[in-house]
Amino acid sequence: MHSFQRCDRPGCRAFCFHGSPACLDHSPDPAASVQAVQALLLAERGAKDISAQGISLEGLDLSGRKYIGCSFIGASFKNMLFTGSTFLLCFFDRAAFESCDFSGANVQFGSFGGSMIANVSFENSELLHCNFDGAKIRETTFNGSNLYDSRFIRGEIEGSDFENCDLKRVYFIPSRQERVSFKSSNTMEAIKDLEHLYL
Repeated sequence: MHSFQRCDRPGCRAFCFHGSPACLDHSPDPAASVQAVQALLLAERGAKDISAQGISLEGLDLSGRKYIGCSFIGASFKNMLFTGSTFLLCFFDRAAFESCDFSGANVQFGSFGGSMIANVSFENSELLHCNFDGAKIRETTFNGSNLYDSRFIRGEIEGSDFENCDLKRVYFIPSRQERVSFKSSNTMEAIKDLEHLYL
């Protein structure tokens, strides 16, 4: 798991795109590479150990699938459905999400560090041990979700809802927070200052 190789182009530090000795930027046929990975992602049961760094996807329905150990670092997702899907040890760092639906998803040890998340639904999801550090989250809802031991540190959260959520051991220390609702959530069990960051 996570045995991704580096691009064979001298000086390039990006991971190889799935099925290629090079990253997507240096792939001899980027369109074919993306098409092959898209077919894997659409497989009925899901996929494992896919490296899709920098991929751009729009309008796909990936609901009800299971993805394990996959990397979507720097990817772009627009109008995507991930409802009821499972993501275990998957990386979405520096990815961009626009108008996507993760409702009812099970995401464990997922990393969304430095990502851009706009108009996304994570409602009624299990988001356990997830990293949202440095993420910019706007007009997004986490209502009814279990966020146990997840981290929202030094990011920006605007116009978003965390209502009726389980916030036990959630590290909630954004650098900027505006128009955020925590109605009916157990905010007293969240960690809200750097002094208690590693307790």
